[in-house]
Amino acid sequence: MRKIGQLGAIIVVVVSLSSVAHASPWVLQKGDVALSGRFDYQAASEEFLESGGSQPFPLRGKFRGTTFELGARVGAFDGFEFEIDIPLKTVSYNADPVILLPTEAAGTDALDYYQENIIALDETSMGVGDIRVSGRWQLFRSSLAGALELRLKTPTGYKAPAGTFGRDPQSAEDFLTNVVSYVRPENVSDDVTLGDGQLDIGGAILLGWALPTRTFFRLDLGGDVRFGGAGDRVLGAFKLGQFVSDHILFVLGTSVDVAVQKGDIIGVSVAAEDPTLPAAEYGGTTNLVLREVRLDHDAYVINGGMIVRVTDQVEATVEYNRIIHGRNISAVQGLSFGMSVRFDADR
Repeated sequence: MRKIGQLGAIIVVVVSLSSVAHASPWVLQKGDVALSGRFDYQAASEEFLESGGSQPFPLRGKFRGTTFELGARVGAFDGFEFEIDIPLKTVSYNADPVILLPTEAAGTDALDYYQENIIALDETSMGVGDIRVSGRWQLFRSSLAGALELRLKTPTGYKAPAGTFGRDPQSAEDFLTNVVSYVRPENVSDDVTLGDGQLDIGGAILLGWALPTRTFFRLDLGGDVRFGGAGDRVLGAFKLGQFVSDHILFVLGTSVDVAVQKGDIIGVSVAAEDPTLPAAEYGGTTNLVLREVRLDHDAYVINGGMIVRVTDQVEATVEYNRIIHGRNISAVQGLSFGMSVRFDADR
């Protein structure tokens, strides 16, 4: 899942990274079916902005997300499989409330003003996230396997992300000109969203190599053409796996997601000059850094886990992953638990 963090953070869970990682260069045989379920827990309290290392979310912000994903792979005909993944998600962001614009009023008038101008950034969103559909063609298959993947990611009608105060203003200059009218509680957009709210169409080449030492390597290279105002991107993933017994496989990997062009501005958001500053010391807008928000981001991820073969048809998985560097994205770390069942056509 992906996040653009600020005061009034726009949070987009990193779902786009998983589509390449869970594909396989070994396509199912005709008539085979694999059903899967996976539970993901994600958390973050820091973010990567335009450059440099991570920094804390302003106002002691914290992101939490859970996803239960149902998936199915079907060997439709010789050398081709079809896959669909449907995520059911809950995402939330919590931070200290803040008042950005002080008043010179006194007594009851001041109390009424501050009660009406408290900006609360807490938000929770639940629903169906982006649905992913893929098709894979087996190019060759032996100890070295290769497949070509075409995929589509489509939103499901949830509210699309925007700037801290909505899609308007569209520039930092406009915000500064009309700061009093924009910095009001009723203008604060949802801090949490279930995805980017736009369509992706992409492809990848998937390569796998199995060695007699019961070691395997995976290399995935691809990209997405992104519609709805988002910039196109390239994706890559590498995995190394080693069987330690007939039933246990350990896996280490890394993946990258890099934007290759800028998308449209979806609003203006604010970061903090000093993200550790408590809400009581903000003293107006002096601690704010204006940012023109786009859907584009970069992410560099590491992951590791274990696959347990319960039977010839049933596998259980556990995986830890973490975004270690990026741009316009939160420093998410996550833990996943999954189960898959495969039904062979010959049985």
